[in-house]
Amino acid sequence: MHMTIKILLLALAIASFAAPAFAADLFLTGEREVYLALDKLNAMGRLDGFLSNTRPYSVDAVRSALEKNPGASSGSGLDSQLARWVAYSAGTLGVARGTFSAAASEKRVIPDNGGGVPIPKGVSLGMSALARESPSPYLSAHASGAYWLGEGDDRSALLGETALEAGMPYLSIQAGKIATWYGPGRRGSLIFTNNARTYPGVRLHNPVPIPVPGLFSFLGSVQYDLFFAIMEEDAPIPNSRLSGMRVAARPNRYLEIGLSRAIHYGGDGQPNGLSAWWDAFKGTNDNQEGFSGNQLGGFDVAVTLPFKSLPVQLYLEMAGEDEANVAGTPIPGPTKWAYVGGVFLPALFGNPAYDLRLECADNHRGGDGGSWYTHGASSGGYAHFYHGRVLGHPMSTDARDFTLQGHYFLLPSSYIELTLSRTERFYPGPERERTDRASAGMLGWLSENVRAEGELAWEKVENPGGSPGGTDRDASIRLALSYQVGWGR
Repeated sequence: MHMTIKILLLALAIASFAAPAFAADLFLTGEREVYLALDKLNAMGRLDGFLSNTRPYSVDAVRSALEKNPGASSGSGLDSQLARWVAYSAGTLGVARGTFSAAASEKRVIPDNGGGVPIPKGVSLGMSALARESPSPYLSAHASGAYWLGEGDDRSALLGETALEAGMPYLSIQAGKIATWYGPGRRGSLIFTNNARTYPGVRLHNPVPIPVPGLFSFLGSVQYDLFFAIMEEDAPIPNSRLSGMRVAARPNRYLEIGLSRAIHYGGDGQPNGLSAWWDAFKGTNDNQEGFSGNQLGGFDVAVTLPFKSLPVQLYLEMAGEDEANVAGTPIPGPTKWAYVGGVFLPALFGNPAYDLRLECADNHRGGDGGSWYTHGASSGGYAHFYHGRVLGHPMSTDARDFTLQGHYFLLPSSYIELTLSRTERFYPGPERERTDRASAGMLGWLSENVRAEGELAWEKVENPGGSPGGTDRDASIRLALSYQVGWGR
């Protein structure tokens, strides 16, 4: 973990150099077709220098990556069309979108990695909106929110990613309701995803990757992310603090590496200042009497092999829940290791219209039981949850997850998606809960301004909650129609 702070300080030092004017607005979670297109381009080796595993992405970082890789958009194939479509999506200073949706579900569900927005039981209607704009070269803003109305007066509104950001390409500060995703997993990463609601916080980061000169030039381009957030008031430890940090590097077009960490500490009746954070960061008092903060930390690596006939991207994330001294030394390190691994084929048999991803995750540690995310030492006060949703992988604690997902692109902006997944949960028992889910969806732009989306899903849960013999089933359908405008192109 000491290497983490050294690289962070190096990045901050480099950030003091002069930088050109920019606009740091973000691609929001609702713009998932842009994220998928960037995943495909990156895995085909078309975005050298772009760091893809620290999300959300800055629009300016995407513009910069495409400018530095002009070959990505040259040609007539679908891969080049994808690059031109992404460049078009990133070419505006402002975007506003309104969405109307309708859904039907046999039970109330909160989709994984959906920012905590539910689908009510029965027939429901929803409205959502997102917007982003850069009113000046050094200032940007973004906002999103959702409202839904279901049967039995199941209604509410939820504020999504909403923040102001100011700064330069290599050093910027963001404040508001934030979300983050650390790691290469796309079904889920171990430490942070957008599975839970957005949380109020402040983030310090470099929107555009920093090219490292001199002695450390072997790192290629680097990126850092550091945030502080306040958890919910209605919790065992009200208003506890959460800090996340990540440093990542892209040494070359074939390799991306990252170090990530999460720290829960403070709250009502607890030390909350910088010294309290520093004590938690050092990790030297985790096992001392009276200290009940929670630590998660790990690393990830993604290897891109852009073979022309069958490009492939391989990735692995390893992280530990809690810290302990390593091999009897005074050096702190993660324990109770968990894993996410995957294979992404962005162009099956050389055809970028088709892609396939296989991803597996495992935090089942046998005798440790439900140790991941729960944090019994604080009676759940520093659990890695926010408003009842895990901040990390949606499989939650003591679980294994297997996902197969494929896409067929009709146009650069439109695709069909098929997903199969199985999640096994061993906690709380006594039986293993198994959830099988299958979904088919379609997303497409019917015109420059009109976007349509739909999904049909089926789910079966055996031994729900670990109770033997039971079976739950659910079938759901969701349709959405959006109208979007952009300006300042």
